[in-house]
Amino acid sequence: MAAKTVSTRMSIIGRGANCRGGKSAVEKSAYISRTTQYSEYYAETYYPKYTEDLVHTDILLPDNAPERYLDRSVLWNSVEAVEKHSKAQLARLYKVSLPNAWPRDMAVFFMQEYVKRNFVSKGMCAEYAIHDSVNPKGEHNLHCHIMLTMRPLLENGEWGDKQRKYINMTNTVTRSGRRTEDMTAPRSRPRTGIVRITPGNGVRI
Repeated sequence: MAAKTVSTRMSIIGRGANCRGGKSAVEKSAYISRTTQYSEYYAETYYPKYTEDLVHTDILLPDNAPERYLDRSVLWNSVEAVEKHSKAQLARLYKVSLPNAWPRDMAVFFMQEYVKRNFVSKGMCAEYAIHDSVNPKGEHNLHCHIMLTMRPLLENGEWGDKQRKYINMTNTVTRSGRRTEDMTAPRSRPRTGIVRITPGNGVRI
C-alpha cells in the first residue's frame, strides 16, 4: 500500500468568538449533510445551500450509543443541550482533501474505515460527509468533512468529560496553518473487483 499525503484543516465549532467552525453543531451538520435541520438551542432552522455535490454522508456511533443518535438532528441537538456555558466548545470539524483520481465508492469505504478506527473506537460519535464539487473549469475537488463530539459516550450511554486533545491523528502543522497527514488507502473494498494503491501507478481496479 502506498501512503497519500493530504491536506487537513481542523477547527472548533462553538459559541466562543475564537471558535472558527461556526456557532452551532446543528447548523454545521445541516451544511455538510445538505439537509434541513432545526436547532432547539438557537430556535433556528438551517437549510442547505447546495445539494448537487453530495457523494455520501453517514453517522457512525460507538456500540453503547443510544440508537436515536443515528438521527443527526437528535445527535447534535443533544450535544448543544448538554453544554451550558455561553462560550462552550461543541464539536471538532475536520476537512480532508482526497485524491481526485479515487473512485467515489473507494472514497466512501476509506473514510468510513478511517473514522471508525480513529474516532468511533475511542468512544466518539462522528458524522462525515463526502463532497465532490466541480469548478467552472471542470476540475474536481473531492473532499470529506468530519464532525466529532468532544465528549465521549460512557458505557451507560451518558456523555462523559470532554476530550480536549486531538484523537490519534498524526498531524504536522505547516507554515500555512494547515495540517498534513499520511492516510493509507485500503487494499480492497467489498464489491466486485479490488482496488489497490501502488507506488507510481495510482488507483488500479
